[in-house]
Amino acid sequence: MTKYLKTDWDYNAERLVEVYDELPLWAAPFGLKLLEGIKYKKGIKAVDIGFGAGFPLTEIAMRLGKDSIIYGIDPWEAGVDRAEKKIDYYGIRNIKIIRGVAENIPIDNNSIDLIVSNNGLNNVSDLDKSLSECSRIMKS
Repeated sequence: MTKYLKTDWDYNAERLVEVYDELPLWAAPFGLKLLEGIKYKKGIKAVDIGFGAGFPLTEIAMRLGKDSIIYGIDPWEAGVDRAEKKIDYYGIRNIKIIRGVAENIPIDNNSIDLIVSNNGLNNVSDLDKSLSECSRIMKS
C-alpha cells in the first residue's frame, strides 16, 4: 500500500523542480494550520526549517513584513533555487537563505523569536541534534 512512496527520482533535477507543486496536497493541511498558529508581530526574527520550494517561508515573510527577518534553512539545492526565484519574483527582501541542515544552524545563540517547520523536521538526519540547535538559537 505504500509502494507508491518509493521513487528513484533525482530530487536535484530541474525537470522535477519544474513540476513540483507550490504546496503539495499532503502538506497543505499542516501548512495552513501552522500559519493559523503564528502570533504575527513586527520586528521579529524567525526560522523556517526545511522550507523546500518556499512554503511557508515566503508566506510568513510577507505576513511579518519588512521589519522582520526570516531565515530559511534547507539542504535541497534544487528546491532552494526554486524558492530563490520566487523570493526574487515576489520582491521579498526580509528572507535570508541558508543552504544547510538543521543539525548545524549558523545563527547566533538566543537570537530567534519563532521557529517553524512544515514537515521539515521529519526529514533531518539527527532529530535530537536538530532540536538542540533550535533550543540554542531560540530566545528564552
